[in-house]
Amino acid sequence: MNEGIAPFLSPLTLLLGGGLLAIGLLSLIDLHFFKTKAQGKIALAIGLLFIFATEAMFVTSGASGRYFEGQKLDVTDCEFQTERDFPAERRSNPKLVHDKIVACMDMLGYDWSREHYHCAEAPISTNVFCYLPRAPMQRSIVAWQMRFE
Repeated sequence: MNEGIAPFLSPLTLLLGGGLLAIGLLSLIDLHFFKTKAQGKIALAIGLLFIFATEAMFVTSGASGRYFEGQKLDVTDCEFQTERDFPAERRSNPKLVHDKIVACMDMLGYDWSREHYHCAEAPISTNVFCYLPRAPMQRSIVAWQMRFE
């Protein structure tokens, strides 16, 4: 999500979701703010939906921590280190440079993966879409974020 709109929408969705969640939970213990119990359950479901939508906004934005943004930095760092250590090989032996960058990313905990269509378009070692973290939680979050790129 756009970093400019996420900070604006998140307080609104949290307040609305939290309010509906509270009203829905109160209706489960027979304190009704709506005419029927079904409306209270619907408020509970919509409140949870708003809270999960807010979490999804943060997971797909750059404000979500390292995840995909950190992966971009790791690729850049590996490229810099390889260029620094092997400056002449960029022209004379590009396969060596490719292998060194992939090995660097491997050491940092990333697998080479051609799953993403941007990687299929350009399967080069500096393409951030050609890597996925090994850790299951990070892998799922990065794969989710990459869907929006």
